[in-house]
Amino acid sequence: MTTLKYFNPPAYLTDLTKENASKWSKDYISNWMDQSASTAEVTQFYNATTHATEGEINTKIITWTAFPNTVKHNTPEKERWRVADSTRDNQDEYCEWSVLRNGKGEIKKVVFTCEGPEYWEALATFQPDTLLRLYKENNPEYASQIKSEDLYINKSLRYNRKNKWNNNTTTGSIMHLIQGANTLQAEIQLGADATVLRVDSQGNPIHDYDRLIRCSQYGGIYRNSDPTIGGNVNDLAWQGPLLTLADPVGLYIDSFDGSQFEAPDEEDVQKFWKFTRGTPADSSRGRPAHWVRAVFEVPKSYGYNVSAIKDANGNKITWGSQLADAIQIRLTGQAAEIGKHLGQKRRCKSSGLEAAAATTEVASMSAAANIGEDDTPEHLKGTRAHGLDIDAQGYVCY
Repeated sequence: MTTLKYFNPPAYLTDLTKENASKWSKDYISNWMDQSASTAEVTQFYNATTHATEGEINTKIITWTAFPNTVKHNTPEKERWRVADSTRDNQDEYCEWSVLRNGKGEIKKVVFTCEGPEYWEALATFQPDTLLRLYKENNPEYASQIKSEDLYINKSLRYNRKNKWNNNTTTGSIMHLIQGANTLQAEIQLGADATVLRVDSQGNPIHDYDRLIRCSQYGGIYRNSDPTIGGNVNDLAWQGPLLTLADPVGLYIDSFDGSQFEAPDEEDVQKFWKFTRGTPADSSRGRPAHWVRAVFEVPKSYGYNVSAIKDANGNKITWGSQLADAIQIRLTGQAAEIGKHLGQKRRCKSSGLEAAAATTEVASMSAAANIGEDDTPEHLKGTRAHGLDIDAQGYVCY
């Protein structure tokens, strides 16, 4: 029998002391796991630190594009880049960024993060000195200006997620996610809710990802992330395993595709992408890389800046979001005891009452979801799934 000893901090980060890392495991991740698995519907989701399993552990990497699909859905052509850059509230794919420009308005660098805010709240509570040090180290242009009191609400001991150094898209200063739905707790809740097996009024399994998210009401229907995460987890659930999120629980920057861009001197654009926070791959332990922060910046020695680089269509990079088109975010699902835990098949949620029991973040995401039990093309007009073959099993919309 196998039981995980503890949940590691995101990306195996070593900021926390041993004592505080234990608190993170028990009071945060483990607690959220238990809460997410506490409803009668959720029978295939488990807490790996409290529930022993036997046999092989299987994992599945789930990835999606960092550019906010909600913005892309609602905004035409190039205007979508400006809208995505206008506020962090629009950056809802578990990836946010801030842009630093020079006096001419040209981009010097773009900084990306996918770190959940809860980890930083834990740092603020247990290790305020570490919190301040990390803010300064990761935002060097402002290190001399950042003060401890800047990070708290009204000089209290309550951490301010949207403090002055972490609430803007135009300063290059950023530390972690702040968009309301971009939280670790929401990620865990979504993973748990997606394990519920759904059928339509005829008893037919609902596998289409767009129908499924409206049926189960576990996320934002227009996002790249939520339908993709939920659909992939649900695909696994139909195989009858116990499911959870792999340790260390978190969102990670999986990749950046520099081949989608061209530098004026034909230099390899991939060279300008640098991961700056997280852990590299460790083959001796069988661990892939876990990166939570990255910077795109052209060194001064090249004689040009980010805005001189063009995308595949010849557009110069004038917005940070153009780079987000080439970024993949990921999480990893984990399955144990496949075939032994097939849950009860359930009809779609008929009202928003169930969502009220969920966390605030997840409830706010679910508010926009419509029922998807017996969707027809007519019902789907105006939704992300309009125009798709809704009877095609496993269709993923990006």
